[in-house]
Amino acid sequence: MYISETQNFPIVKVGFQEQDVLPFDENIAYFEALLARQSPFVLLSEGPFPEQQQSHEERKQIAAWVKQKRELLSEYIKAHIHIEADEQVRLASQKMANNYVKFSGYPMFIVADHVQAQKMIDSLLAGAMY
Repeated sequence: MYISETQNFPIVKVGFQEQDVLPFDENIAYFEALLARQSPFVLLSEGPFPEQQQSHEERKQIAAWVKQKRELLSEYIKAHIHIEADEQVRLASQKMANNYVKFSGYPMFIVADHVQAQKMIDSLLAGAMY
């Protein structure tokens, strides 16, 4: 997952496609900057999930960073919302989404469209403001 747009904070767009790929250090720097804001936000993505993007070494680095930052991640990232229009793909992705919180410390929701995503974003961020 690579940060692709932060201009609409607290909605942060992330991508999984080849054109979204950032060097590990640059992507982590974006995440660090977002966490340094000390303000709730949501991650938003859409499109297919790739089979595997990172090398084994990168996956180890990511896991170590997530483990180190897990408390901050769960405090400030209210959810990762992924838009998937195809019902079959959405249902297949749900298993991964159910396990996502165990790794990341924050939930992932798979929704059908931008309208559902925006409703969920509004609800999550409204609840985070109290």
